[in-house]
Amino acid sequence: MQRLLSFTLLKGALTMRATLRRSAFTLIELLVVVAIIAILMALLLPAVQKVRAAADKMVCQNNLKQIGIALHNYHESYSKLPTASTPTFGSAFTQLLSFIEQDNIRNKYDLSLSPTTPPNDVLTKLPVKVYLCPSMEPPPAGKGAYTTHYASYAVCIGTVYAWGPANADDGVIVRYQTYPGFKLSDIQDGTSNTILVGEMGFQLKDYLFSSGPYAGQIRGGNTSWAFGYPSYSFGSTLVMMNTKTYAPSLAAGGLTAFRSDHPLGCNFLYGDGSVRFLRDGIEMPIYQALSTRRGGESDLGEW
Repeated sequence: MQRLLSFTLLKGALTMRATLRRSAFTLIELLVVVAIIAILMALLLPAVQKVRAAADKMVCQNNLKQIGIALHNYHESYSKLPTASTPTFGSAFTQLLSFIEQDNIRNKYDLSLSPTTPPNDVLTKLPVKVYLCPSMEPPPAGKGAYTTHYASYAVCIGTVYAWGPANADDGVIVRYQTYPGFKLSDIQDGTSNTILVGEMGFQLKDYLFSSGPYAGQIRGGNTSWAFGYPSYSFGSTLVMMNTKTYAPSLAAGGLTAFRSDHPLGCNFLYGDGSVRFLRDGIEMPIYQALSTRRGGESDLGEW
């Protein structure tokens, strides 16, 4: 009887061990599972990235719409639009702080002083979310102060060379030397056909100098909401948006070109408050016509 019981227990143990061995993964089965997971990730990742890019683009457009509302409210309060710069090197974006619910900065910010003078130097280090596109990568370490007040947007002063004479601006939001602030009624080409603000990403990794002493090197950006300088807070349509290379003679002009981290184009805010995405393939005459206040181009066709 005892032998029979021992045999039964031994048989049960062997059966259980065999069952456990059969339920474990073999190396081949494990490799198959890993391969299936890799294939699923390869199929799903582009779709996830596409959805994320679309969401970022929508947030960016909403930011520009908020800036547009702020510009119209500023116009309602002062009967004019802000200037692209001020005598103390402030920007249009510093003038809009109260109109984008940033009173915590504006109430302490002194527009009669430069952005680098206390107390402004501390205030410009505070983040302003509406001035940042979520698709834009933060500036790399080593860009100094610009890692604190960097931005994604710039006002458009027109078709001019932005480092040239300030009294030549043919856009709507212009330098104070050109005019102390235009009205929306000064836009003769139609507010829906005239750009006020566009994307100007801080820095894109694939923007290179094409020739000269900096050939092949990454072109640094310096977009900032605090400083009323060319390529900092205002740009122009002198150079086509998202141009990837610049010869030394056009390097400064290229720095003031509109650019984004969205594929195939940039978001722009128009005088009527609308936001539209311009594709890279737009014709240069139409692109530049959209940036003037009275160029006489009221019928631009499809773009």
